[in-house]
Amino acid sequence: MRFLPTTNNGKWASGLSLVFIILIVIKIVAFLPLPTFVIAVIGLTGFIIGSIAVFNNKDRTILNFIAIVVGLIIILWTAAELISPH
Repeated sequence: MRFLPTTNNGKWASGLSLVFIILIVIKIVAFLPLPTFVIAVIGLTGFIIGSIAVFNNKDRTILNFIAIVVGLIIILWTAAELISPH
């Protein structure tokens, strides 16, 4: 299994997931008032494009699977917030 994606969809998914992770870390560590909704949309976009890359384009790389895992975490987090808000 390769590490770096070869298709454009895979590269976009990996890039968007990396941007999501960096922005979340900056938001938590530096206490910057970044809009969480926009950051989550970036992660979900990476999830959708990564899913397309894996299932349609057969671009099965580690970074694409990381993009999918990040998107699933965002979906589960959002569902948990909707079920039990605090």
